Amino acid sequence: MTPIIRALDPTYASLGIALHFLARREPFASFRLGDVVHTVDVQIRRRHALFAFEGERVAGYLGWALYSHADARRFAETGRPPPPDTPDGEDVAWLLMAAATSTEALKGLLREGRARNVGRRVMGVRYKPGGKRVIFDQRITEKPA
Repeated sequence: MTPIIRALDPTYASLGIALHFLARREPFASFRLGDVVHTVDVQIRRRHALFAFEGERVAGYLGWALYSHADARRFAETGRPPPPDTPDGEDVAWLLMAAATSTEALKGLLREGRARNVGRRVMGVRYKPGGKRVIFDQRITEKPA
């Protein structure tokens, strides 16, 4: 089944759907509840979140933040994000959360996320085996096919 990718209206119901999905997936299941709730709430309210659906079932979630180059550089260097009340930047879409039940759902989320952020850099952190922290940084130059 091809997943349907879409944003949901910024409501408490959308927040609940996202949290219910993320609570069953690592590493998010092990994060502090208050941190996850606050982060996802900000993503949904700012319309920086996408959901993948396979039929009626949630199959994925993607959430990001928009930062200036300076804020993104500091985040990359220190591992500490800008304060949540920082206004949206224009330069960088920082990938904060990505989880999916299938490769197809994840690919669909990433494709739509890129399409919504053409002209920006996409950055984020990947944790490799052994806990090594790797920053990824790519330029989104055109809308994906």
